[in-house]
Amino acid sequence: MTALSEAPTHSVPGIVLPAAFRAFHTLQEPAYRLYTEAHTAPADSSLVLGRAFGELAAHWSQIMLRTDPAAYAWDLFTATVHASAGQLAIPATSRLQYEAVVLHHIAGCTIHRTSETTGRPPEKVRHLLRTWPPPAHLNVTRG
Repeated sequence: MTALSEAPTHSVPGIVLPAAFRAFHTLQEPAYRLYTEAHTAPADSSLVLGRAFGELAAHWSQIMLRTDPAAYAWDLFTATVHASAGQLAIPATSRLQYEAVVLHHIAGCTIHRTSETTGRPPEKVRHLLRTWPPPAHLNVTRG
């Protein structure tokens, strides 16, 4: 007979993420972190980043079925970040232009890295950055 004060212990099984997700996380985490940090206070960035990667893990099977998994993952990621932290006061003609500007001009990612991160072709990223009219108060150089 077990004493009432002795609560039974339960173990929670560990979650094993697919190898493809772990590889994706290793590749994308640095740029995703920079994007998150641009939108959050330092104390909140890890929590928001973790929540966003959690969303990606939860939808991983759907992401992998897409013809454009990197772009679909990026869209889910940014939706989660923006739901938690909002957006910066950066004028842009589209959501993707805004994201390219944040990655390139604020986070310091190259055009190639911005392309890999967003899952969009480098030519598209270049076009979005070239056609972005930076506000006068932002001191940015075109890249």
